[in-house]
Amino acid sequence: MDKKKSLQFNFGFEALPILFHSQTTDFINYLEKDGVEFLKFWWDHVGEQMDETKRIPPDGISYESEQHGVVNITFITFPTPINDGDPIFLACIGRPEKRFAWVRLPNTDVYILSRYDGCSVEHKTAFGEVSPRGLYGESGIGLNPTLPDFKRFIKKKLKLL
Repeated sequence: MDKKKSLQFNFGFEALPILFHSQTTDFINYLEKDGVEFLKFWWDHVGEQMDETKRIPPDGISYESEQHGVVNITFITFPTPINDGDPIFLACIGRPEKRFAWVRLPNTDVYILSRYDGCSVEHKTAFGEVSPRGLYGESGIGLNPTLPDFKRFIKKKLKLL
């Protein structure tokens, strides 16, 4: 956790992706069972690790789940970003587990759209992927920061459209 960054950044770029990648089935089950309260619990947990001045309420956090055949996509909407780098949307993609001998093959992806003040395009956003090790790789800028556009972009990326 980078305590110099915002609570929203740490929650979106570290806590949720690592939780989803490492405990995919439990993540989806708890989200279905407890809904937004599950997300708020983890938001508060991350907030407890941070300086009190960086804690903000999770106002506006929400999620939607979609099933496309065997692919489950959970879209998470964050509160309005305050700082450069704060996430706007997260897409958690889970597929059935596959194995090659005793090795478990990767079956999850986490994509994130964040505020990016340093770009010169109309929509000040950055798009990238957070790996199971919590590493972020940016792959684009300037995506329109609306949930329908984010969903459409993710579905095209996954070849579901």
